Amino acid sequence: DLAEDRDPLDPGCSCLTCQNYGRAYIRHLFQTNEMLGMRLATVHNLHFYLELMRQMRAAIIDGRHQSWQEEFFSTYEID
Repeated sequence: DLAEDRDPLDPGCSCLTCQNYGRAYIRHLFQTNEMLGMRLATVHNLHFYLELMRQMRAAIIDGRHQSWQEEFFSTYEID
């Protein structure tokens, strides 16, 4: 049940949100229109994109962008 899910948004994420808050709490914040819910989601999303760009830059510099891209898309399926 999502209302009692104490897991982080993304178990592999090292952002402040995922390290300190569970899905149930963030869900509660969104359901009650608490601004903190949006802030925590923003922290998570910014962390995700900053890490994504860091990895992408490193792959380009190392000449392995194609293999990195294939690995990324196999992990995050696009519908």
